[in-house]
Amino acid sequence: MNLTPAQSSRLANSLQKRLSCEVFLDEYNRALYSTDASIYQIMPLGVVLPRTRDDVVCAMQVAAEEGLAIVPRGGGTSLSGQSIGAGLVIDFSKYMNAIEIDPASLTARVQPGVVLDQLNAACARHALQFGPDVATSSRANLGGMIGNNSAGARSIWQGKTVDSVLGLDVVMADGSTASLGPLAAQELKFESARNDAVGHAYREVRRIVEENRAEIVARFPSVLRRVSGYNLDEFVPECVSRVAAPRLIAAAREREACMYPGAEFNLAKLLVGAEGTLGTITEALIHLLPLPKVRGVIVLHFDSMQAAVRSIGTVLSCEPSAAELLDGLILRLAEKSLEYRNYLDFVEGHPESLVLVEFNGETAADVKAKADELIEKLSGQPGLFHVLPALEKELCDHVWACRKAALPLLLGLPGTRKPVAFVEDGAVAPVHLPEFVDRFCEIMARHETDGAFYGHASVGCLHIRPMLDLRTAVDIDRLQKISHEVAELVLEFDGAMSGEHGDGLARSYLNERLFGSQLYRAFKEVKAAFDPENRMNPGKVVDGPSPVESLRYGAEYRTLEVPTTFDFSHDGGFARAVELCNGAGVCRKLKGGTMCPSFMATRDEEHSTRGRANALRMVLSGALPPAELTGKRLFDTYELCLGCKACKAECPSNVDVAKLKMEFLNGYYREHGAPLGVRMMAHAARLNKLGSALAPVSNWAPSLPGAGWLMRRLMGIDPRRPLPRFERQHFRKWFEKRRRRRGKSQGEAPRGPIVLLDDCLTSYCEPGVNRAAVAVLEAAGYEVRLADIGCCGRTQASKGFLQETQQMARDNVRRLAPWAARGVPIVGCEPSCLLMLVDEYPELSPGADADNVAAHAELIDSHLVRLGIELPLAERKQHVVLHGHCHQKALVGAADTHAALAAIPGSQVELLDSGCCGMAGSFGYEHYDVSQQIGELVLFPAVRAAPESAIAAPGFSCRHQIEHGTGRQARHPVELLAEQLRPPG
Repeated sequence: MNLTPAQSSRLANSLQKRLSCEVFLDEYNRALYSTDASIYQIMPLGVVLPRTRDDVVCAMQVAAEEGLAIVPRGGGTSLSGQSIGAGLVIDFSKYMNAIEIDPASLTARVQPGVVLDQLNAACARHALQFGPDVATSSRANLGGMIGNNSAGARSIWQGKTVDSVLGLDVVMADGSTASLGPLAAQELKFESARNDAVGHAYREVRRIVEENRAEIVARFPSVLRRVSGYNLDEFVPECVSRVAAPRLIAAAREREACMYPGAEFNLAKLLVGAEGTLGTITEALIHLLPLPKVRGVIVLHFDSMQAAVRSIGTVLSCEPSAAELLDGLILRLAEKSLEYRNYLDFVEGHPESLVLVEFNGETAADVKAKADELIEKLSGQPGLFHVLPALEKELCDHVWACRKAALPLLLGLPGTRKPVAFVEDGAVAPVHLPEFVDRFCEIMARHETDGAFYGHASVGCLHIRPMLDLRTAVDIDRLQKISHEVAELVLEFDGAMSGEHGDGLARSYLNERLFGSQLYRAFKEVKAAFDPENRMNPGKVVDGPSPVESLRYGAEYRTLEVPTTFDFSHDGGFARAVELCNGAGVCRKLKGGTMCPSFMATRDEEHSTRGRANALRMVLSGALPPAELTGKRLFDTYELCLGCKACKAECPSNVDVAKLKMEFLNGYYREHGAPLGVRMMAHAARLNKLGSALAPVSNWAPSLPGAGWLMRRLMGIDPRRPLPRFERQHFRKWFEKRRRRRGKSQGEAPRGPIVLLDDCLTSYCEPGVNRAAVAVLEAAGYEVRLADIGCCGRTQASKGFLQETQQMARDNVRRLAPWAARGVPIVGCEPSCLLMLVDEYPELSPGADADNVAAHAELIDSHLVRLGIELPLAERKQHVVLHGHCHQKALVGAADTHAALAAIPGSQVELLDSGCCGMAGSFGYEHYDVSQQIGELVLFPAVRAAPESAIAAPGFSCRHQIEHGTGRQARHPVELLAEQLRPPG
């Protein structure tokens, strides 16, 4: 559906007049909301970001007046297309995220935009948690979890979302409001007598349940993990009782019975899992569950998938709190990921399947006893070749981190065929798993494909994803045939087609076959009772479309051919590099790691990694006009990208938005020309050299009256941001004088020569850093030679001056290649500059020489640690707080810097999980407020909390941001090492 210009104008006037929140009706913003983590794409008519319940009410009233559909949305992580549609999208994720915890009653009130990790962090202070623990906890919103009836890894112990929902505040389709919760008989009679939409819903649901009670008992599957259809079974006691309640849920039900004596009917249960088709949730009252005192994991290594699933019966006999399965494909993908390969050190050999079995208890001894029991029972188990107990908390968390990455890793699989979500959520009784998996594999083999396996073996819900290329008509046809055959297989085993991912656009069309005509008619009556005009997220649960309608990629999908400066051949081309983003939304996390700093600060979809990749893909694919490829709107989207490269590592698909930004800016400035300030920032090396030559005049000139205004006008520098100080005695001048003074008096260097990349940041502004590097390298036994390449090209590249950068890369590779050919190490202190050689040069100047230079280039601390070089260091009792540089963390990690500093006797080094500092080269000068906001997320508070500690940061920009934001001086790690060097002899 598309609005006429008159309708669009009327809608805009109505929304803007009656709402005080953000409203997007333009094509560009709507495009950002046309996808989620599913295989589908549908352009919405508009987007509303409500701040309050009143905003939601007004938006829905306007939609009712205009006859528009409503599509509620949280983090947009749906795998089945529930959060997209041709209507008015209501995005709760930015503002509606209030939490109110009542520890005494073990309940909480939450708004739909609350992120699960955010809720659990608040609950943990009271030793509590929310039961469902989905793998997407870092970005999954509670509203989406309620709409989807999410579950997670520990559902055998902690249940599904429906088990933890007590009450819901809802806006009905007509814009009226209701509070739904447990009702006793008299209360139910009163609510049913109301002469409004709520009363009508109560009367109709009671009628529908009574008329279909026998069919509900007969057709609803007797498995814990069933979220397809509407939850009519929640109103039939024999259905509830025939599935054993998870351990913690049984206790929650007892508490609920005490809180609501005589309660017999809770309409809120029907809206859980309804995917926004019956009403829009604005607040929820939820159960909280006690956190276990101790958790531990046993990692079972199997030589085949079949051997793994055949062990589940034995595993369950030991009453675990979770039993998760990962196949060999996921493990192999993790090995290739910059971020997730670090989590695989617990894996022994090359298993084809892992089963992660978790136990919890009151004490570590309790957990160990359960683990020992399982190990004994599995003795001699066919196909089991290694058992790893991971009972310590740190190792246990490490193992779970790998499991949580399973889905995004799969979505980032290279090649044209991808593991596709459409039959990935079937659930059967665990006893049937071995045969179910075998039969599922037969279906895939019959259609000439195979699949990836992971999921919740403890409850018989395995996420099996067939490998398909949905750009081909042949594989689109396979999708439909496999879908039908798997549905028949699920029915044969009395299972559920969806165990937690919901119906959405992928499976709703199957509900009549799965539940039978009578119950499907009952579902449609439920829908009509709440939404007679079919405007609430239509096409989900009932009246679902074909699973191959509205595909993001289809047989007709094409992209523009765009000339690039970087070599994207290993990604399959520029468009394929953009398409690596699969919509999983890992970039929308609010804490932990670095990705994505601009989203963490703004919480805008546009300023997430997903938003930027999506916007560019929309242009390349024609969903947005081709002129946008060099348009101002796309420029605004990429403007707040800090180029931190965290997405290259932390995105399991390794989407490198920093590189995409460079290519976009290259085209944009070639089309429009670059402003003076951009050109000056791009040539920071020249400015630094000039500033050094003019020091000290260059240092006091910015304080002159009018200087701040002039710098903003000419260079776009915010006057609140202090400039770095220039040193007249710069490093290269010092090094040359020292070399002449020493002549040939220096003795033979036992380790031979080493090349120091004398970058233009520290050399002209903080020459003491490179002087310290010389001292450390000479103490390590090297003869220091300077790279003397002028500039690495980092600043030019970051501003999109790629032709100039490419020529610099070629020239610098030519200068450095002879050193690399001799096996001489190339080291540097500034991560952004040194890692330019490692990351960008091979793609700007492809060839053996660039690859060899990259292979020999590393940060100075990494070089020392890798070779195990022991420096003669004096003791210094100090606590050091270490903040790693973004490029360093993304490409090589900061562990070596930590190890180098920890080698100082008496030092205690704390490596912060501090994300991006917010400075990012010129970004902090041009976007001061966002820069400071990012710094305040983690880094600044952490530094302020350590007033007696030394602060270490290898990044030039990071040190300046820390000093400006906290008043504390940060030192380069190599300076701290140099200060502790013992004198020779």
